[in-house]
Amino acid sequence: MDLSPEQRNERATQGLQGLTELLKQDVGQYAPAESEHRPFVIGWGLVAALHRQACAVVLLHRHGLGHEAAPNRRLMIEYMAQLQWLARDGEDAADSMNKAFQYTHGRLRKAVDAGDVFTYDREVAAVADAVAAAVVPSNSANEFAATGKLLGRLGNGLLEIWTSETQLSHSGIAAARAFFDDSSDEAVRLYDSPRYGKAPNPNELSPFVAFMLLYFGVEAFNDLMPDKPWTPQLERIARQTGLKPDEDG
Repeated sequence: MDLSPEQRNERATQGLQGLTELLKQDVGQYAPAESEHRPFVIGWGLVAALHRQACAVVLLHRHGLGHEAAPNRRLMIEYMAQLQWLARDGEDAADSMNKAFQYTHGRLRKAVDAGDVFTYDREVAAVADAVAAAVVPSNSANEFAATGKLLGRLGNGLLEIWTSETQLSHSGIAAARAFFDDSSDEAVRLYDSPRYGKAPNPNELSPFVAFMLLYFGVEAFNDLMPDKPWTPQLERIARQTGLKPDEDG
């Protein structure tokens, strides 16, 4: 049965509620042994942030601001991809993420020092220096700290979708052209809300996209917990929302 965008979005909203209930549980009870807890802890931070982004996308859509949710959807793709990475590479992914954090933290320290506007107090400076001095081992997963590499590895059109959302998220012609039409020789049309012409509306299924990204992020986090405790609930949510075929169908 073909569903309209409105019907898909309605199912997605119901699915989002189901995922929210899972994340409200005492997740700490499912934590793995301390020797294996790093991917789990990082994963929780990512999935919690991913959930809030999904809620933001749905809220913006309800207020007619689906176009403006492009940065949120783009970030959701990144969070989901990193959760998939943790589920696949575990400790190697955690080390690579730490190494990437060390690099970006170093760039921030250099920017503060070079800008000569802000300053670190002693305690913060000591932490920054400790991060810079830490020895983080390299491994074969390091290349996936680059978002393009990671999305290319995961496939399923994620790199293409992320690149499209990037165009809408950053200032430039791609973002601006939704608000004007200069294709006619007679007059230029200016709009105060986005128009897409003959191109498909990228925001029509924004809540469904948000739910789908959250679902696959939560599914990856489930893989980080011993015995994958949320599997039955995730299977039920996937069937109810149409992500997976119903057992009776």
